[in-house]
Amino acid sequence: MKIKNPEPRSLSEVLKDCHLLVDELRDKLKKKCNDVLSLRKEVDRLNEELQLCELRYNTIKTKVDEYTQDPLNKGRIDDSSR
Repeated sequence: MKIKNPEPRSLSEVLKDCHLLVDELRDKLKKKCNDVLSLRKEVDRLNEELQLCELRYNTIKTKVDEYTQDPLNKGRIDDSSR
């Protein structure tokens, strides 16, 4: 906010301008805080999504490892490579 009248002013005018400035800064701070909260929510959502993907990957990896380690499937795996 720009000072409207840089010439000598009364105390009440200065106080009024200061209050206006404080209100403006409060509004800006509130908006930035809301932006930060939104970004934190997005980070949390993405972290949960990553954890789910890692869980799916580990589950699939475990199943593949079990399949390849199973003695009954050894013959199939060996036959398919020929």
